[in-house]
Amino acid sequence: MDSKKNKTLDRRAFMELSALGAAGISLASMPVLSACSSKDNSKTVWGACYHDCPDRCSWSVTTVNGKITNFQANNDAFTAGKLCDKMETFPEDVTFHPDRILYPLKRNGPKGSGQFEKISWEQGIREVAEKLHTIIAEKGGEAVLPYSYAGNMGLVQSHAISGRFFARIGASQRDGTMCGSIAATGVSATNGQTTGVLPEDIVHSRYIVLWGTNTKHSNQHLWPFIEKARNAGAKVIVVDPFQSKTAEDADWHIQPKPGTDVALALGLMHVILKENLQDQDYIDNYTSGFNELKAHVADYDPKTVATITGLEEESIITFAKDYALSAQAPSLIRVLIGMEHQSNGGGAFRSIAMLPSLTGSWRYFGGGLMHMTYELFGSALNWKAVDLPKELQQQNTRSINMVELGKVLTDTELEPGIHALFVHSSNPMTTTMDQNLIKKGLERDDLLTVVSEHFLTDTARYADYVFPATTVLENWDVLDSWGTAYININEPAIAPIGEAKPNSELYRLLAKAMGFTDSYFDDTDLDMVKKTVTSQHPYMAGITFESLRKNGGQRLKLPEKWMPHAEGNFGTKSGKCLFYDLSLKQPLPDYIPLAISEDDLKNYPFKLLSIKKSKNFLNSSHANVVRNLKTAAYHLDIHPEDAKTLQISNGDQLKVFNQKGRVLIPAQISKKVTPGVVCMPQGFWASLTEGGSSANALTSAKLADMGGGPAIQETRVNIQKV
Repeated sequence: MDSKKNKTLDRRAFMELSALGAAGISLASMPVLSACSSKDNSKTVWGACYHDCPDRCSWSVTTVNGKITNFQANNDAFTAGKLCDKMETFPEDVTFHPDRILYPLKRNGPKGSGQFEKISWEQGIREVAEKLHTIIAEKGGEAVLPYSYAGNMGLVQSHAISGRFFARIGASQRDGTMCGSIAATGVSATNGQTTGVLPEDIVHSRYIVLWGTNTKHSNQHLWPFIEKARNAGAKVIVVDPFQSKTAEDADWHIQPKPGTDVALALGLMHVILKENLQDQDYIDNYTSGFNELKAHVADYDPKTVATITGLEEESIITFAKDYALSAQAPSLIRVLIGMEHQSNGGGAFRSIAMLPSLTGSWRYFGGGLMHMTYELFGSALNWKAVDLPKELQQQNTRSINMVELGKVLTDTELEPGIHALFVHSSNPMTTTMDQNLIKKGLERDDLLTVVSEHFLTDTARYADYVFPATTVLENWDVLDSWGTAYININEPAIAPIGEAKPNSELYRLLAKAMGFTDSYFDDTDLDMVKKTVTSQHPYMAGITFESLRKNGGQRLKLPEKWMPHAEGNFGTKSGKCLFYDLSLKQPLPDYIPLAISEDDLKNYPFKLLSIKKSKNFLNSSHANVVRNLKTAAYHLDIHPEDAKTLQISNGDQLKVFNQKGRVLIPAQISKKVTPGVVCMPQGFWASLTEGGSSANALTSAKLADMGGGPAIQETRVNIQKV
């Protein structure tokens, strides 16, 4: 949808046409206030995207007599009047999609068959509560596992009430390490924090390194700021093992072998120090462990690093010199999470985070490292409103790494085993490693699976009960950001369609059915939103519930020139950037190649990249929209040399396989990858692909060096023509 065009979405017509249509209901805990109303019964409310994206687009929604007449981007400095490609048609793609689940469902066929019957909320809640009582009585609370993630990043709908419910029953805790934990752990090991240069300030940078991030697809609203910097003379360098759209538009694409980023970063340090291009004054005053680092990187000479990375020696030397000599220009490195899913992922982020301190680029406005921004909101907001109340905070229950879901569901030695799985804001059958092992676990007859969803996802197909969740156009929420400095509230534009209810209400109803009378289950969504943004922190000066409701998202009140490390002030205990840290398992970052047996190298000769290639998917969200599927690039990128050896032509149907599973996918001969590397898109639902498998049928739950996240990009495969 063109955000500048008005488009009428008739709720009544949708209800009449949809095979899943049902009568609308109102919720006592979900009051819809009248905002910007007029005599013609029109209303305009402000909201924001709930997806796991650094941009956190904000928007306004106008309704007239229950019809959405306009859905458009906010004109704040970051969203800038343009929603991303994924969200421009959000009302049609999600809220009003004809396949949307609009009433509770109970399985009446084999698990995975997608066969369900319509039931009432009353029946569904009662039966789930009864089964839950039995499981807890027989197995204990830890036999229950909540599994949610970033499918909905609203602070209320993601965890506020659900977190209280599972803490109250003593459930196992889900350790959310899937995405970002490796990156954040690595950067924090060096800087003590992740927040560095703010997105808008990249316009002042003159040597921009986009390391492991496809900005044009996954951070679209940052690209105009980069273009502005370019127009002022900035040079853009992309470091990525895959030739992405961003890499194609860069001034220089540096294409190392996957998983070798830490070696490249240490090699840059070697050259910088050998050529005496470091900022020794900054190092002496604001860092620690320099002598140890200098001795360490002596082993990472250009010849050695070239052998590891597959790059030319001269390219490594030129890159290092250009970066160091541009420190005062200033130089900036932008990282997100793209390179974290490797065995050396934490070390890669840790070493890259050292470079701005080595060159002193932090001294200059627009110079340094740009990463995440979530810590700003960790300080600014009133988290008591949505976090666990004091009486639930001292949990002694076990923590289960979400990456290992398949293993946990099938582990017969685990005590207690998992006998109830509750899923919301996630589709683990698509997004979690070891797809076939998860499938095996979900097929268990003794596992109660409950899902809150918009659609019958690959995970929901295995559920015993599916409850219809509201979309962001139908519920209250507050949305912080991990990639910008903007705070948003989300006001419902329409009443929930059919029998959909917010995630928060599902768990309130379950709490009541379980006999819980604790007052913290009485907090309404609206009350939590109001309280969360009621804060006396200086960052929230001038920002209130009323101002956000009236004007839309607002930027935190930050210093005009945000230069967090111009004079050190790192978040470490010493306040210094740590080049060397004896408290860590690896005091210095190091390139440690993953051990692979000779048999595995022979049987699975290709390294598989599984990445976010489709600009119209967000992980697995929107991957069921027919228009998106028709335009999505679903193929395996394979280098011409490898294609020639295997006698593969463009469009040939391939079987990509390893010990974990197999995927059927067409071939695309391309120099977007280097020889020995193939690339497959992630996010596709297995149920909507030929062969019934997608990328995570090939990945394992192998963990990276830091942060507990998965080393997905260490997957090895073989290829056959079908």
